[in-house]
Amino acid sequence: MTAAPFVIFCDTREKQPPPFPTGVVLVRVTMAEGDYTTERLQGVAAIERSRAGELAGKMTYARERVDDEVRRLMNYWRRCLVVEGEIGEVSRSSAIHPNSVIGSIASWYARSDMPVLFAGTAQGAGRLIAGVLKRWEERLAAEGSAGK
Repeated sequence: MTAAPFVIFCDTREKQPPPFPTGVVLVRVTMAEGDYTTERLQGVAAIERSRAGELAGKMTYARERVDDEVRRLMNYWRRCLVVEGEIGEVSRSSAIHPNSVIGSIASWYARSDMPVLFAGTAQGAGRLIAGVLKRWEERLAAEGSAGK
């Protein structure tokens, strides 16, 4: 018996999605917020994805735009940012001091409950995105059945 594929929705603006584990099917959709979700989580949970170098830009010249994105995600039950790369790459790819990188990450989490998860590689990002979405689906189902 083969397991049913795990379907992940990917925003059409995502230029190069990371490789996902075997059994994941990627479906392109237009998303209002975030880059990844599932049919069950659509409108309630979303994952934003960034590369380490892009995150440096989000912390500096694009900060206001990113803060707006984070505010829009506040309406979601769950949200997070998955970064392809290591935390040290953010400051190495820019002139941002490592303490400023940590401060920005702490600020996003403290103000919006949006964790920033570093995946190391593109393959790691694909596995992390799939794993988080799968567990959010399980949690949503468990919380839904507990309330009945």
